[in-house]
Amino acid sequence: MIDVKTAFILWVAQAGALAVLLLGIWLQARKEKHFLYFGIGFALHASGLALVALRGLIPDALSIHLGNPVSLLAFAAWTAAVGAIDKKRVPFFALTPPLVWIAANLIPAIRDDFAFRVATYNVAAGLGFAALSFAALTVRFSTVRYRALLASIWLAQSVCAFLFAAAAGFFGADDFSNPPATIWAGLAAVVGFIASLVILAKMLMDRSEERLKLLARTDSLTGVLNRRGFSAAFDALTSTTTSPLIAVVLFDLDHFKHLNDRHGHAAGDAALVEFAYLCGALLPETAAFGRTGGEEFAAVLTIGEPRDAALFAETVRLAIAERKIRVGDQEIQITTSVGIAVGPREMSALDGLMSRADEALYAAKKQGRNRTSLKAGDRIVTVPPTKTRTLDAEADKQVAILRRIAAAGAAFDD
Repeated sequence: MIDVKTAFILWVAQAGALAVLLLGIWLQARKEKHFLYFGIGFALHASGLALVALRGLIPDALSIHLGNPVSLLAFAAWTAAVGAIDKKRVPFFALTPPLVWIAANLIPAIRDDFAFRVATYNVAAGLGFAALSFAALTVRFSTVRYRALLASIWLAQSVCAFLFAAAAGFFGADDFSNPPATIWAGLAAVVGFIASLVILAKMLMDRSEERLKLLARTDSLTGVLNRRGFSAAFDALTSTTTSPLIAVVLFDLDHFKHLNDRHGHAAGDAALVEFAYLCGALLPETAAFGRTGGEEFAAVLTIGEPRDAALFAETVRLAIAERKIRVGDQEIQITTSVGIAVGPREMSALDGLMSRADEALYAAKKQGRNRTSLKAGDRIVTVPPTKTRTLDAEADKQVAILRRIAAAGAAFDD
């Protein structure tokens, strides 16, 4: 049978190998901080237990009073790693395990007794596993099932650690050659270690797969949906809404080529990003928004009447026209032309609505750009442009928009 020190060495080798692997992964993906923290955790655990395994060959100050708290510090790194997957901060209780060890060893009766030190280490480890279990329950990545399963494994390891602490304190031990329940403690640690690694790996794989799917339907520059993602969002929205009408609103930034030629592509990119941000901020809750072309964006809205779509479009159009976009040491302003198509929810297809909205958009451009047109039946109605006076109050803007929509004619009520 393998003696305890040999088991320590094997465990140290395994933890060290994992540390190297995880840190290597992090070097290839530096934004994935959880790999860094997991790697640091295993490095600390391996280093601390290596010092513990060398007891008798190196001074006790290194083996006992440095090795144990260093290995327990790994729990803080692991807890930070779990939170980092969801961009959470390290919880204050993550440092509890090494602090418990240090505080307990200030008491001579514990510091000078091997059995009490083993019990203290297990109590600290139990608290560390409890912290990991709590962290697993508070994150939001992967599924509830996997998070609960991972938390359960770490909670079981916490309970085992407390039981081993009680056994060590009750039965006593003189050294590593005869600690109580050593075999069972090692077996529980190995089983829990392997099980938690397998589940974590599955959770991270699922997360990576979901992120790849998100990237496949997201525009890399603006962060909004791309055409593929917008199409999927349209299908999802029309299949779940109870609103009677669906509207597609097309936005095309005016004179975008001229903007790029005059101010450079950095200015053009800044304009696209700013417009996407603004539309996202003004978008109703039951709606979707995406970039469907170079300088073309689209929104799909669930509405009760056509004027709802026109109100949204005009609000965006006026807001972007008044916005100053800073690019380096210069400020630029842009405008947008808008085309709207509305149809019954049950009979609406994206391609048909996009085609009709494009006709309305063409009409808005033909009439001078920086305005909104709506395709209703065979007619295209354009909202009159704003008057020259400035509207200071947001309420005044909304009233003015509604008045101009009403002035556009009965087509908005068809």
